[in-house]
Amino acid sequence: MVSGTLLHWTTWSCVALLAALSLLPAEEMVRTGLGGHLEHAAAYAGTAFLIGLTYPDWGWKWPVSGLVTYAGVLEILQNFSPGRHPAAEDWLAGSIGVLLGISAIRGASRLWRR
Repeated sequence: MVSGTLLHWTTWSCVALLAALSLLPAEEMVRTGLGGHLEHAAAYAGTAFLIGLTYPDWGWKWPVSGLVTYAGVLEILQNFSPGRHPAAEDWLAGSIGVLLGISAIRGASRLWRR
């Protein structure tokens, strides 16, 4: 099993990585080939899953509202990153990812308890 300290470190590293990747100048971006919206959804789903795993007592409201807001703030901050532009579609893709990640950890948690 993963130690609590490593899980906390990994979770908050993912949160920081979302910011770093969101605010990189356009010329330094590297794409996976999956498409931007799928990349957003996957990154936020994974981070939401980790937050739900690391902080199960938080329930779902705080992680969802926090990460959806965070995604919006990062999109707005792209106004200040060279070659980057905020997009409501990217925010929506990230928000859907948050919902998928939280749903997955909550579903896994229910199965685990049985």
